[in-house]
Amino acid sequence: MQRLFLALLLLLVVSGCSTVPTYAPQHLNWPQREAALQQITAWQLEGRIAIRTADDSWSGSLWWQQLDEAYEIRFSGPFGQGAINLTGDQQQVVLNSSEGEMVGHDGAEQLMYEQLGWRVPISSLRYWVLGRPDPTENSSLLEFDDFGRIKSLQQGSWSVNYRRYRLFQQLDVPDKIAIKNYQLGVKLVIDHWQQPEKI
Repeated sequence: MQRLFLALLLLLVVSGCSTVPTYAPQHLNWPQREAALQQITAWQLEGRIAIRTADDSWSGSLWWQQLDEAYEIRFSGPFGQGAINLTGDQQQVVLNSSEGEMVGHDGAEQLMYEQLGWRVPISSLRYWVLGRPDPTENSSLLEFDDFGRIKSLQQGSWSVNYRRYRLFQQLDVPDKIAIKNYQLGVKLVIDHWQQPEKI
């Protein structure tokens, strides 16, 4: 009986290990990689987010869909509590929460700061989550890994560190990111990348 138990345990361990996804990272120089990433204008991700300030912290799930300039972002805490829905484009941003609906015309960052107290750089995050700098901001301190992927960058007051990548649309994209400035820190773990559902 003991031998049977050990055999079954070994089988479970081996089968569990075999399901761990692996892939061979691409060797591309940065201009090639950046040009390819610029072609990804529509995407959808699901994952987890943690936000920390000097006085508070929050963590929950994240769902983000980007269709060119239009986006929808959903944040929700444990068990769906504290759900926040953010939709926007170049004209306006709408934030829905348990407090009701708020409309802003000065960008997602300003509306989130006014309503939630978080100054999260949404307009830059749409580029950072793909593993590329925000083209509207100056970049400094870019550091690359052996495969030509960004390891870290600095834009404005924000530092971005890429901890891990995975494959999406035949390109390496991040799935673990740490972002911080002197006021706020954001950690992202992206569990799923896919084509948008609405296309």
